[in-house]
Amino acid sequence: MRYLILFALLFLCYYVLKKTLFPALRMYKQFKRYRTPSASADKELVQDPHCQTYIPKETALRATIDGKVYYFCSQKCLEEFKRASGVQDR
Repeated sequence: MRYLILFALLFLCYYVLKKTLFPALRMYKQFKRYRTPSASADKELVQDPHCQTYIPKETALRATIDGKVYYFCSQKCLEEFKRASGVQDR
């Protein structure tokens, strides 16, 4: 019986520590990862003409419209830009 109670207390302590301490450590690791400079800091950023967000050039969607090159963050922004500017798909 003592071992059962001891096991229950140890499990309860583990559960409490897991719920209180581990999320704080996980949040700290995420915060630290975003604060450290990465290799992507050197990448060239381009601005989406529709939603005005900046995205890395190598991951952006590229479209040539009326002889000018535009970069978009998503297919949705590309389609909305085409619709707003009156460009038809060919």
